Amino acid sequence: MNWKRILIGKWSWKRPFYSLGSIYLLLVIVAVFFADRIIFIPPPPSYGRDLPGLAFTETQENESIAYIHLQASPGRPTLLYSHGNAEDLADSTTLYDALHESGPGVIAYDFPGYGLSTGSPDEASCQRALVAVWKHLVKSGVPEKSIVIVGRSVGSGPSVWLASREKPAGLVLISAFKSTFTTAFPTPFPILPRDRFPSLSRIRHFKRPLLLLHGESDEVIPVSHGEALFAACPSKDKSITTFHGSGHNDLFANDGDAIVKLITDFTKRVTKN
Repeated sequence: MNWKRILIGKWSWKRPFYSLGSIYLLLVIVAVFFADRIIFIPPPPSYGRDLPGLAFTETQENESIAYIHLQASPGRPTLLYSHGNAEDLADSTTLYDALHESGPGVIAYDFPGYGLSTGSPDEASCQRALVAVWKHLVKSGVPEKSIVIVGRSVGSGPSVWLASREKPAGLVLISAFKSTFTTAFPTPFPILPRDRFPSLSRIRHFKRPLLLLHGESDEVIPVSHGEALFAACPSKDKSITTFHGSGHNDLFANDGDAIVKLITDFTKRVTKN
């Protein structure tokens, strides 16, 4: 019995193309139907309803969005912060406190399905959540020209989206990606349909002040993504700072003080008028 032929089959020059086609079809199915489950990784909530300052607002789809708001002093700007993946809003309270102590107010929120926010995370729901918090700020009397949008990692996606549609004082991106699929598949051109958070194309519409911060040794989102966003942005007021020896998850541990200073200096400058 020819076990080799049974297990492997008869060789044909067409076979590698069939194999590649099958692999690509599988990737397309994953991209279309399962990508959100791979992109978004909500951890168990790290806080309860006793978290100081916790409040809720609602999206247009009635998702309840948890947020905390460290109020700015009269006349001071406010940072609208979108956190990274596999964390919730309570995981970065040390950062909020450090930023707040330096002058600006800080409002941070959870994506749907993260922390105590209801709903399920995907591109559209994360964008709805950010819009809900933005509208809450504006309705509470915070002028658009005094809001600086800040997004880290996956939070950079909705941040670029909102900044390209509204008129914030500025935009800060930390460890940002060109898009989710180009992070997972670093090819010179798109290979899969229905990419999520296409920030590289969206940032071409952003002409306000931009600050990019990225670890040079980032193993999750290579620094080339931040550099590409910087090059694509048409703003005449833009800067990028990269941190030698820092990666994705140790960036704040290594360079937290420098990052806080860069963000607060940028915020003071772009909101001084």
